[in-house]
Amino acid sequence: MSVKFIYPEFEVIRNENRCIACRVCERQCANEVHSYDEEHKIMKCDESKCVNCQRCVSLCPTRALKIVKSDCTLRENANWSNDTIKEIYKQANSGGVLLSSMGNPKPLPVY
Repeated sequence: MSVKFIYPEFEVIRNENRCIACRVCERQCANEVHSYDEEHKIMKCDESKCVNCQRCVSLCPTRALKIVKSDCTLRENANWSNDTIKEIYKQANSGGVLLSSMGNPKPLPVY
């Protein structure tokens, strides 16, 4: 598995004192954020997959989950929008850039 340098946009906070490991969050999450560790008998989260739909939060019977925006994101400013920052992260992660510094001589199709 490769190391990913893209910070997750959201942070899943699980109150371990309230969590009863009923696995409702695991069954209801369409993005497979939650998983159960059989060996340690605890729930785990892959925050990189979270889209902040809040489905797990609303269906948790003990209200053990909370989703917040991650503090590890760069701030949007006049020169760098959130979309631009995400695109740079993705390019840095994959190592792929269409063409840098020179521009394109003609428009390329978007698939």
